[in-house]
Amino acid sequence: MIKNISIFDLDGTCVDSSHRQATLADGTLNLAAWFANATPEKIAQDKLLPLAKEISNRKDKGDYVIICTARNMSSADYEFLKKNNMVAHKVISRPVGNMEADGSLKAKQLSSFLSLRQFKRASKVMFDDAQSVRSAIRKIGIAVLDPAKIN
Repeated sequence: MIKNISIFDLDGTCVDSSHRQATLADGTLNLAAWFANATPEKIAQDKLLPLAKEISNRKDKGDYVIICTARNMSSADYEFLKKNNMVAHKVISRPVGNMEADGSLKAKQLSSFLSLRQFKRASKVMFDDAQSVRSAIRKIGIAVLDPAKIN
């Protein structure tokens, strides 16, 4: 029986990918620029943040570990995760062509997956750097921590 579920965002939480980010005039992420910068060469330049170690630590302790990211995951992303020992039980990511806001996207995806019988009674905690995501995730009953206090 699964007792604890640890959920990790990638960008800004476990991975510093700021060299690939651009923002719009209103301060929000420019998704078109983000997708254009998601090349294997630029992904390989991403750096780990301190919280990245917790993925393997929590998995070793018996937690069910989920990576929940708003990235469109490519083979280069999975290679980066494997190379850096960030292997989770489940990776939930943005479907190709989806332009939904990160908070609502992650809330829908996690709510659907975690409604499976084996996860219903488990304790759940998520780490995400975006206030909008933390707010949306708390609304579906998951505790969310700001990694700024850890990183």
